[in-house]
Amino acid sequence: MRSQLGMLRRSGLCLLGGLVASWLLVSGCAGGDFAYYQTVLGRTPFSSYTGGSADPQASGDGSTFFEGGTRTNVDPCSEPNARKFVRISMRNLAADDYIHYFLVLIAYVNGETYPTGAVCPDDIDLYASYGYQQIPEGLQEEFGNLCIEGPALLYFHYDGQFRRSGGVGGAQLASAIGPAQGTNATYDTFFTSGGATVPIPDRIYFHNPNTGEGRALHISWSSSSPCGEGGADLLVDPDCDQDSFYYVDESDLITGSVALGVGSGRRVPSEIQDTGCECIGFQRPYQSLAPLGTGASNAMCNEFLRGGLIEYVFVREDTNPAYPQLLWRVTDQSGAEVHHFDSRGPLP
Repeated sequence: MRSQLGMLRRSGLCLLGGLVASWLLVSGCAGGDFAYYQTVLGRTPFSSYTGGSADPQASGDGSTFFEGGTRTNVDPCSEPNARKFVRISMRNLAADDYIHYFLVLIAYVNGETYPTGAVCPDDIDLYASYGYQQIPEGLQEEFGNLCIEGPALLYFHYDGQFRRSGGVGGAQLASAIGPAQGTNATYDTFFTSGGATVPIPDRIYFHNPNTGEGRALHISWSSSSPCGEGGADLLVDPDCDQDSFYYVDESDLITGSVALGVGSGRRVPSEIQDTGCECIGFQRPYQSLAPLGTGASNAMCNEFLRGGLIEYVFVREDTNPAYPQLLWRVTDQSGAEVHHFDSRGPLP
């Protein structure tokens, strides 16, 4: 059944995607998320509306209708130091489950290849000091279902390991968070309540690349060659159905079904609040850095801001209809709220 449904879903997506892409190209409107919303959906994808390959040029740039704001990109080398970072906090509200997540940050080096890239070339060493891996100009890096073209930087939190070396039980967790204590959330040991400061990425993914410890958990069908010409992987699941995180026990074994939906032991980008999959409705399984001039009133639903704070909260509420199981709240550098937690969740 999964195979048949998957093939039907992929066929439908390919047909729809091809028709939409062809129409956009003919009409001259292939301009990223913003153009997709305006031309295909007849509306704009800003937070005042929303309820619910790795091409960095699909940034959603353009003028907005809110407060007369203009969304333009800026030379990252001119940004003050405080705006070259973002703070990230994570906590788990699932009382019976550990969370094993796979956080991936991708930053593009500003220049001829990526004129909207977030990274000043002079700051590459800064990113490297925080654990980002450099992908030089002209090279490609295959990472799970993603193809990342240089010049870029890739951060994979603890390489997806459940525990650090020597850890047992709930101790020394790495890319994982222990169960909540009753109604009190448990915070990540790295992305604490105050937030860990990291160099600003262009994109935030939750994506298991099917390497290392992720192999034992991996369920979705991923591309064997994401940087290839395409056509060889006919059974690859859509980007929005690739594995993002899992509910597990203290032995890192999945607790729940391997299928999608209610009772599932895994979650995918379409089940994460304000990914492009969840709020834009297209195959963009990430959250994006907003361009200069973006504020709380004109941020697109999947955007975060320089110098701000992102609070992630994992929940496990198997409701039908479902709502996102990884929630976020985003504030800007001044503390003003950009996005609030999905109102269907257990948070105020």
